Amino acid sequence: MIILNNIVTNTRKYLNLHTVGNISHLLEPLLLLVMVYAFWHPIEERYRWLPLLIVVPVFMLVRLILHGRLFTRFPLDILFIAFLLLGLLNLYLSPYTAAHPMSRLYQLGRPALGMALCVYFVEYVRQYKHLDGLLTATLLLTGLIGVVALFASDWTSKSDQLIFIINALPPFSAPQALFGKFNVNEIAGSLVWLVPLSAGLCAWRGDRLLDRILRWGFVGVFVITSTALLLGQSRFALAGALFTLALMVPLLIKGRRGRLTAWIAILVFIILEIMIVRNVFTSPGQVTLAGRDESSMAGRLDVWSSAFDIIRANPLTGVGMNLFRDAAVRRDFPAPLFDQPVLPHAHNEYLQIATDLGLPGFVLFIAIYAVAFQMLYRTYRAGSPKQKALAVAAAGGLVAHALFGFGDAVTLWDRFAFVWWWLLALGSASYYMAVNKTNPYFHNGS
Repeated sequence: MIILNNIVTNTRKYLNLHTVGNISHLLEPLLLLVMVYAFWHPIEERYRWLPLLIVVPVFMLVRLILHGRLFTRFPLDILFIAFLLLGLLNLYLSPYTAAHPMSRLYQLGRPALGMALCVYFVEYVRQYKHLDGLLTATLLLTGLIGVVALFASDWTSKSDQLIFIINALPPFSAPQALFGKFNVNEIAGSLVWLVPLSAGLCAWRGDRLLDRILRWGFVGVFVITSTALLLGQSRFALAGALFTLALMVPLLIKGRRGRLTAWIAILVFIILEIMIVRNVFTSPGQVTLAGRDESSMAGRLDVWSSAFDIIRANPLTGVGMNLFRDAAVRRDFPAPLFDQPVLPHAHNEYLQIATDLGLPGFVLFIAIYAVAFQMLYRTYRAGSPKQKALAVAAAGGLVAHALFGFGDAVTLWDRFAFVWWWLLALGSASYYMAVNKTNPYFHNGS
């Protein structure tokens, strides 16, 4: 520690700290955004971008020189470090990776990027003492995913009863050209985070022009994302989102009339979905959803049975990160009733993390959720009206997706998993502001 302090002291003598700070504050968010896009791609392309992760410890060292800290502490940081250590240890202990452990080190790339986002978000509010940039980025990100969901989804027969809406969408090929086509269940896993998040941030109020832009921007994004979620017809995603939105109403809307209107709107949405499930809009001769849903559930039960077999056989290690789909794992733990050629995950996020990292990984995953909710609860209790809205919005997204996770999954190694980390980052930033009261603007009733 003495040696490190001497290095930092001597470095400060020879650097223009103001210039270094300005460069660092500009480059860090830009490089993180580049990594978010780069890590979106499959491993063949993502592998070339992995060295970019070296900028994370570099910026930590810059912070140490400028401010005397590697990063600002927040409640999730120890759990994140434990997660990375568990992932590294798992590479050597998992029965399917022990022979060549470092060959799959890249699997920790996306989680490491998510943790870096959390660190940066907390540093952002400590430095600038507001959330403006983070919320603007969130609005743009949410809008982009909503547009991708509408115009780049590979619609299935589940959406046939809503085909008249899908066909009425204006032609817009740019999302497909940039991102390709997406399975509707995969993108539903991200929408179920974002629909409650954008709904909660519709309550973001303030006198500034930016506040009004953010609020109405999130209103528009909520319409886009909820429309895409309805069209995709992921049952677990819709159930998670609707249940959570109903819980959020009394936390965000004060007036009885406003609450009643919101609950009626949610009820109408539920009735519409029941009518779709009951095939009210099905044309004569068209395949009904009842048989399809029954077959889907039978397949899920078979997949869950396979996951339990994995956990029983490897309770401490699982089969390794993102190896549920591996051919050797599928051979040893088959799910014969699942009629699709590729079985990407366990169709249950809690079973998935246990098959990936064993029961220690499952405990750590639950602990991250528990600490996140405790953080958001404290933010709601201690924060300003704006921070309360953000706390409810972030908690709503996490709750909705947690419910979705009982019947489907976006694994922590998936390209859409960064949305989970983004919500944790927003929650951590708002918590830091609420408990440290870093800006009077957010504590004057605005």
